[in-house]
Amino acid sequence: MAVLGWVVSSIALVLLAVGLAMVIRRVLGARVGTLRTVLVSVTALVVGVPVTSALAERADLGSAEEGLTAPVAVGLVFFCVAALWVFAACLAVVLVLEVLVPTGSVPGPRRAGVALRDAVRRGRRYVQLGTVTTTSGALVALRRGPGSGPFAPALTTLLQRSGVTFVKVGQILATREDLLPEETTRALATLQSDAQPESAQDLRATVVAELGAPPETVFATFETTPLAAASLAQVHAATTADGRDVVVKVQRHDAQRQVLVDVDILGRLARRAERQWPWAREMSVVGLADGLGRSLREELDYRVEAANTVAGGAALSAWPDLVVPAVDTTLSTRRLLVMERLVGRPLSGGAEVVAGLSERRREQLADTLVAALLDTIFVTGVFHADLHPGNVLLTDDGRLGVLDFGAVGLLDSETRHLLALLLLGVLGDDAVTATDALVLAFDVPTDTDVLTLRRELGREIAALQLRTALDAEAFTRLFGVMRRHGIGVPGDVAGAFRTLTSAERVVTLLDPGRSLLASAREQLPSLVRRLTSPRRVASQAAGQAGVLAAVARRLPGRVEHVSRALGDGTFTVRTRTLGHPQDRTWLRDQLNGVFVAAFGVAASVLAVVLVLVGGGPELTPRLSLVDLLGGLLGFAGVTVALRVAVGMFHGQERPLDRD
Repeated sequence: MAVLGWVVSSIALVLLAVGLAMVIRRVLGARVGTLRTVLVSVTALVVGVPVTSALAERADLGSAEEGLTAPVAVGLVFFCVAALWVFAACLAVVLVLEVLVPTGSVPGPRRAGVALRDAVRRGRRYVQLGTVTTTSGALVALRRGPGSGPFAPALTTLLQRSGVTFVKVGQILATREDLLPEETTRALATLQSDAQPESAQDLRATVVAELGAPPETVFATFETTPLAAASLAQVHAATTADGRDVVVKVQRHDAQRQVLVDVDILGRLARRAERQWPWAREMSVVGLADGLGRSLREELDYRVEAANTVAGGAALSAWPDLVVPAVDTTLSTRRLLVMERLVGRPLSGGAEVVAGLSERRREQLADTLVAALLDTIFVTGVFHADLHPGNVLLTDDGRLGVLDFGAVGLLDSETRHLLALLLLGVLGDDAVTATDALVLAFDVPTDTDVLTLRRELGREIAALQLRTALDAEAFTRLFGVMRRHGIGVPGDVAGAFRTLTSAERVVTLLDPGRSLLASAREQLPSLVRRLTSPRRVASQAAGQAGVLAAVARRLPGRVEHVSRALGDGTFTVRTRTLGHPQDRTWLRDQLNGVFVAAFGVAASVLAVVLVLVGGGPELTPRLSLVDLLGGLLGFAGVTVALRVAVGMFHGQERPLDRD
């Protein structure tokens, strides 16, 4: 029976505590932690009962031995006032906890477990990266920055030894000639990731997780030996149930966890680098790390690459000699990409790949590739951002297959137009046009000396006229001028320049007597004429004219209204600071807060006066009616004050900025 009584008492205590917690949250009028409120309520009930009994005994209401000796009504009123003060104490404790440790700042059990797991993973990686940094001697070179001689080899060694994610970061940085010196990008371009094929068990588990069935059930045939294995994925040959030859890109089972941990560490290291090293602040390495992190996270979602491949196929559909593999959207998922298999040999195999083609056919393919590349960059605005020879395939039927749309650039119409004018000025030795387009297209600081910029740019453009190939060094020198003047280059624009330089190698492999530089000089003027053709300009002007017409139709009435008011002497300027509903709501909340605070102060002052003055009808030798009234008023004042205090911490600010 004693155990049963204890259980019943415990259940009753918990239920009362939960009810009290709900009332506390309601009275405070703000979101406070449920667990902390329940714990405070339990503590209050456990402590409040004996404290109230002791106070009742001091007020001569009774004792534990004799029970209640005062009238029942007096006892009820006293215990109600005492319960209200216990409730006020709960409010005060919860408020203090909210101030010291706001709700949400301390994770719950599940979040704490996840955070601990991530911290352990980060700790292991920090140890590995710290060991690599100290043993490679990269720390001294990183302190000196990209301008020092040892920086490029030290950074390359550091990234190579830090794992596949950092190798991938280095490979991306190798394409950013707009940010890093030429010797650094050249060194980073040598980074390679040695990837062993994933085990058949892990491969099977990934396919089952993504498609709900093992590969031998989903596909008619599936080669477990990969065609290629990279750091984050591997590619397998397969045949679909309806007999189509496809390739299946399967993400490694631990790729996401590994990349997310490393991306988090990369961001932390970038923030630390900006705090310690001036060159890191000048390069905005935090923004760079954030961009790299987004790129790597997107690369983990093959649905993005599938959409890019479809968009790339649509952009190149006007050229029959170019083919993009079709994506099987019914079998492609976040970690699985199924595409048509193009049979052929990549141009990275060298000149012997195209040795069997006639000279005329090779010229046709080179011209087609250049025309398609320029059209997708400057007209369509959707282009392959990594068009190196390894991503171009000479198919068995003599066409060019364009592969790997993991990186796709997107340019808006105005940027495409200005970029075409910039390249036209660069290739045509026109520094004035190039500089004007540069100032309009990019984020140029307001204090830039445009005349000096034009002269420096003109010298590099003049040197470019002597080149026979559009290699990375040509744009690197132009980017160097822009860096010195603090001009930022958007990532997609840098991708367009990168594609032009990487496609140069493809064009010369197809036709050694031709270069992208010469082809661009020939084709770019006609392309700019297309961009500025009367029909295209008229189409764009029609929309702008429609907007202007709508504004113009309203203008006479508004002019008449203003002129009449001026003539009558009734012209006024009015501001409607409370015209928006949110303004009125904010003002009403502020006024309510003032009134409530005034009531709380008045109640508290009156309670103190009543308690100090005393007197009035005596309920017991040590308790009067005035004492109880003072207690009630004091509770009201304290409760109101606590609610106002909570509002100060959780209230909303007035919305000042609106469109």
